[in-house]
Amino acid sequence: MEETKKRMTVSEVIFEDLKERIIAGEWKPGERIPSENKLCQLTGASRVTVRSAIQKLSSLGLVESRQGGGTFVCELSGEQHLNSVIPYFALNQPDRISMFEFRRIIETEGAALAAMRADADQVAAMHEATKKMAEATSTEEITQYDLEFHYLIMQGSRNSILVKVFEILRDTYFSLLHENVTLMGSTGAAYHQMITVAIESRDADLARLLMQKHLTNTIRATIDRQENAAMGPEETGVSSR
Repeated sequence: MEETKKRMTVSEVIFEDLKERIIAGEWKPGERIPSENKLCQLTGASRVTVRSAIQKLSSLGLVESRQGGGTFVCELSGEQHLNSVIPYFALNQPDRISMFEFRRIIETEGAALAAMRADADQVAAMHEATKKMAEATSTEEITQYDLEFHYLIMQGSRNSILVKVFEILRDTYFSLLHENVTLMGSTGAAYHQMITVAIESRDADLARLLMQKHLTNTIRATIDRQENAAMGPEETGVSSR
């Protein structure tokens, strides 16, 4: 930790220190943090440096400045905390396998929760997205309905954190699903239908199992197809004639 801090600018060190104090509850939501002058005295840093650290906290929604009143710790929900990871996913696309593993973690349980909590309108929307995915002919359309189905699962879970995570990762999801559809077409719609029926039947265990199988089969199929494409027709035993 000390080595990391040595590589940081003074403003970054102050930012991390203030952030840790807020997370630790030293300053409660709604409470005013020390003034810039006081923080300058405590840290030995210049006003410009301290102000830069506070502005960074503000950009993450951790604090807010009030005209003539100072800077206060914000009342934060779990969804707001997640906003700080958006820049990471905007600049660093996770690798394909990591994304699949992540999906198996959250979507299998998300499907089970949806089986317990989704309302009739959400289930109807899942059926509709599945039907449109199966009927669609273009890669873009199939991908869009594929994305819509998995988003509906998260919404059906009634878990605001799962919904927020999906929204943050929407572009990453679309890219991954687009690759799947390019390789496999709309074949995933068959699993979507089975998952929807399990959710409609309020069978959480079955919904979880089917979602796990769906994701596992998809990653296996895409890996196999990519490996076969890389090997070429002679190595796979497929004639080019």
